[in-house]
Amino acid sequence: MPVTGWVISSIVVAVLGSVFAGVIGSMNKKVVRDRWGNIDFTKTDLYFQWTRWDTIIVIAAIYSMLNIFGLLLFLLRGDTINSPIIQYFIHQSVVFSMITFLWLVTKLIYVFKGIKERWPHEFK
Repeated sequence: MPVTGWVISSIVVAVLGSVFAGVIGSMNKKVVRDRWGNIDFTKTDLYFQWTRWDTIIVIAAIYSMLNIFGLLLFLLRGDTINSPIIQYFIHQSVVFSMITFLWLVTKLIYVFKGIKERWPHEFK
């Protein structure tokens, strides 16, 4: 069984994942932290605005959907797991769907923690 699809897909995941993580990670300098190193949500507005992180999540979700549609197209055409194209689309679909989901959940956790710290009287 040829593994060229998996290898090419792994390279693409490493490159795109590094670019996406670099863009998201560069936003850390805008985060205000207290003296213990925890995020001070009362002074950090970053999580309550549309940021590069949200844009990356949308781009990754669109890319995931395109990979799933590509996988479906080639499966309907009759290709099998031995095809490098099928291997590529399977790997990309799984990895970027998982990455997109984890980034979205992480973003939502930060937003909810920020809401809880900024407006605690709303939850009593």
